[in-house]
Amino acid sequence: MPVDTPTFCPATLGWPLPEGRPGGPTQEDQRGLLAALATTRLDWGTLGPHLAFDPSGYVRRRLFLNNSWEILLLCWLPGHHTALHDHGASWGSTLVVLGDLVETTYRWQGQGIPLEKTGDNQLGERQITVETHDTIHVVSNRSAAPAVSLHLYSPPLKYLHAYDLESGEQNYVEPSESRFYTR
Repeated sequence: MPVDTPTFCPATLGWPLPEGRPGGPTQEDQRGLLAALATTRLDWGTLGPHLAFDPSGYVRRRLFLNNSWEILLLCWLPGHHTALHDHGASWGSTLVVLGDLVETTYRWQGQGIPLEKTGDNQLGERQITVETHDTIHVVSNRSAAPAVSLHLYSPPLKYLHAYDLESGEQNYVEPSESRFYTR
């Protein structure tokens, strides 16, 4: 049964979103957004009603969407993880607001070739990671406690690719057709 939650206003974060551009934010806008995100003081009174945990998998809650930006709140229980994916044509930034997450990054080498693991990034509270057009990753909660992360994408996620680690197979996915989508 759907639960009504209060509307989220990006101004609640304490700074404006950069002006939207067809290809996403400029490098200058990206730097400004990351600096603002690093100093953001989140109001749990505002975010709290959007928190939701599900033992079967992480939960995505869309807080805001317009033609230029999408803001999501992801809620993770221990053991939850994403599929191996990219973010299509969207630039993104993630702030861990509670708990710890691990971002495992990969390089795609073509169909029929296994993806190459390039790193494990430990992300604690208040740490930020950036998703560029080249980012392919799995995000997971390997800790024993819940985690919450705030995600900003520009332009909003219209599509992404899910990957098979061993075969390198790349599959086009529209978020509305998958577990990636807000629920």
